[in-house]
Amino acid sequence: MILSQTTACAKKFGDDKAIEIIAKAGFDAVDYCILSLDKEDCVLNSDDYKAYVLNLSEVAKRNNIYFNQGHAVGYMPHPDHDTVLKMLIEKNRRAIEISGLLGIKTLIIHPVAFGNYVGNEEYVFEKNMQYFKGLLPYAEEHGVKLACENMWCSDKRKKVTIGGVCGNPFEHAKYIDEVNHPLFVACLDLGHSALSGREAQDCIRVLGNRLQALHVHDNDYLDDMHTLPGLSEMNFDEIMKALKDINYQGDFTLETDHFFDSLNTIEETEVGMKLAELIGRKLIAKFNT
Repeated sequence: MILSQTTACAKKFGDDKAIEIIAKAGFDAVDYCILSLDKEDCVLNSDDYKAYVLNLSEVAKRNNIYFNQGHAVGYMPHPDHDTVLKMLIEKNRRAIEISGLLGIKTLIIHPVAFGNYVGNEEYVFEKNMQYFKGLLPYAEEHGVKLACENMWCSDKRKKVTIGGVCGNPFEHAKYIDEVNHPLFVACLDLGHSALSGREAQDCIRVLGNRLQALHVHDNDYLDDMHTLPGLSEMNFDEIMKALKDINYQGDFTLETDHFFDSLNTIEETEVGMKLAELIGRKLIAKFNT
């Protein structure tokens, strides 16, 4: 199983250095964070974006690593929902193109709540069907899979986290089945499962072969900690068993960026990245035994 890590872990040092740090730690591949497309001054929005992206490809080659996964823009603020759809499709059209240029096979896409999700599930479902189906022609053009991620949200009255769009694995499966396209698959964010009041291992078994991508990190079922597996409360023995039970064929991608927030130097980040790599390999070994 391929082990990868998100560039968001070392974004403070720039994309080039983040790739180098991930490669030096021993990861097989890089998950490129394309979320910054939501900022108009991002280089990926400039006229020179192709040259920038092709340079990243060369940086990866020099470091004997490759791009396996990416993360698209998840939210664009606007009161009109159709305008939100238009803005997201435009931004993520470029994210898909960038993925194609980098050889990324799977681009993670957030479903959108379009206001208050709770109590408006059917409306949110229909809008997301419009959104995802609007992206599929670009996915087909560039040969990139779109992986729909499970989300969480806050119940402000009770001051707790609850399941958001696709937080219920049966709803998540419904999204994949309704789109019904080989380039539309499921990404399970393990930590988001916990925040939704679910066990990740149960979600894995419900999704079955729809599941083709992961965001791997740990939390305490209360906060979206994005820390290293084993540093909080989730049961990774059971998670790896569930992945084995469904004969999971995707990659094992860490999204442990918050663990690195307090590591302020390149040297500290390199040590932290090696620890992340060792933990990832240990978990993959559980899958293989």
